[in-house]
Amino acid sequence: MKTFLNIVVWLAAIFISAIFLSSLQYKFTGHPTPEHIFTILRDWSGIGLFYPAGPWIIGLAEALAAICLIALPALFLLTNKRNAARNTQMFGAVIALGVMSGAIVFHLFTPLGISTPTEWANGEPVAFSPALFISACVSWLCAVVVLLVRGKQRP
Repeated sequence: MKTFLNIVVWLAAIFISAIFLSSLQYKFTGHPTPEHIFTILRDWSGIGLFYPAGPWIIGLAEALAAICLIALPALFLLTNKRNAARNTQMFGAVIALGVMSGAIVFHLFTPLGISTPTEWANGEPVAFSPALFISACVSWLCAVVVLLVRGKQRP
C-alpha cells in the first residue's frame, strides 16, 4: 500500500508540474491569453497589480511549485534524505493549492468565467474552452492528494 501511495503522489506531482511548466511559455512571453485573463481581473477588481505583473507572479509561483514537487524531492531521494523530499513535496503542494484555489475562485466568481480564449485572430479571441478551469480543478485535487498522503507519512 505504501508503494502504491508513493506512486500516486509522484503521478499527482508530475501532473501538476506538467500543467504549470507548460503554461510558463504563455505567462512569460506576453501571449494574449494571460493578458486577457489578467486584464479582466485588473479591470474587475481595480487592482493594477493583476496586469502586467500577474502573469509573472503566478508564473514564478508555478515554477517554484514544480521545482518543489519534482526536482528537489528527486534530488533529496538520490541523497537518501526522505524527510526532506517529503517536506519539499508538501511545500510545493501548498503553493500549488494556493495558486489553483485562486484560479478556481477567479474563474467562478468574477467576469472571467469558466471558458477562456484558446485561439486568437487579429488580436481578438475567436475560440473559447473550459480547459484552463478544468486543469485548475484537477491540479487542485492532485495537490490535496500530495498533502494528505505526505502529511500522513511524516514521522
